[in-house]
Amino acid sequence: MKDIIKRKDIILILVVLIVAAIGFGVKFLFAEKGGTVTISVDGKTYGTYSLNENKTINVDDHNKVVIKDGVVHMEDADCPDKLCIKQGQIDSNGQKIVCLPNKTIVEVSSEKESDYDVKVK
Repeated sequence: MKDIIKRKDIILILVVLIVAAIGFGVKFLFAEKGGTVTISVDGKTYGTYSLNENKTINVDDHNKVVIKDGVVHMEDADCPDKLCIKQGQIDSNGQKIVCLPNKTIVEVSSEKESDYDVKVK
C-alpha cells in the first residue's frame, strides 16, 4: 500500500485521455461546415445557395442578401422599418430572417445546430 496510484493506473489514465482527445478532434475535423440558404418570396422558392460560397443576392430589387464566411445576413431592404436588417447574421439550422413587408424569408438548413432554442434581441 505504499503507492496508491501505480504505474499501470497512470498508463490507463493517459490512454483514456488520448482516446477522448482523438474522439473530440475527429468530431470537429469532420463536422460539416456550412449548409444551404433558401430564399422564399411570397411562399415560392426564389433560390437555394451554399453557405460555403460568398455571394450577394438581390431579391426582386427589394432585398439584398449577403452570404459571406459561412453566415448570411440581410444587408439592405426597401421596407420602412428595416427589422430584417436588424435581425443580424444567421448560420445554424432552422434560423430565419423574415421581411414581412416584402414577404421574403431567408432560412438556413445545415448540420450546425443553434446553441439556443430562441434568440431574443
